[in-house]
Amino acid sequence: MAKQQVYVYSLEGSAGDLKRWAEAHLEDPVWHWVADPARLDVGEGLPADWKDQGSVFNEQGELRWWRGDDAYKALLVTEQAVAGHGPLPGVWLAEIQSVFLQNLHERRVNPNFTAYPGEKTDGEVEVRVCYRDGTAMLVSLRRFS
Repeated sequence: MAKQQVYVYSLEGSAGDLKRWAEAHLEDPVWHWVADPARLDVGEGLPADWKDQGSVFNEQGELRWWRGDDAYKALLVTEQAVAGHGPLPGVWLAEIQSVFLQNLHERRVNPNFTAYPGEKTDGEVEVRVCYRDGTAMLVSLRRFS
């Protein structure tokens, strides 16, 4: 499969900064997953609570974060360069893949949510497998199908 150029940015800031970055770089519609030690939530739109870790994503890119000691740390992965930010070093390329989602009706699955966005209980999610200088570094979520 052909690989395409992607840009990966390292960011740091507050929950308000996360919201501003998501609104600035990911047009609607977006999906999210957010988690803290007790709960994982998946849904459409921006999250109401920017918990300990999570991701907001759509076909344009992904904003992934985790809570640091003094601020949130984040990665922004996009197919378009972002003015005003320097991308992480290296040649970043990505290939499109589909990943099967766990069927939420299986007995061994016990999520805190009953459906994936679109009210499906199984399906696939499209991802970008991102490589830096030829080495796979991360899988970036894009859309549910």
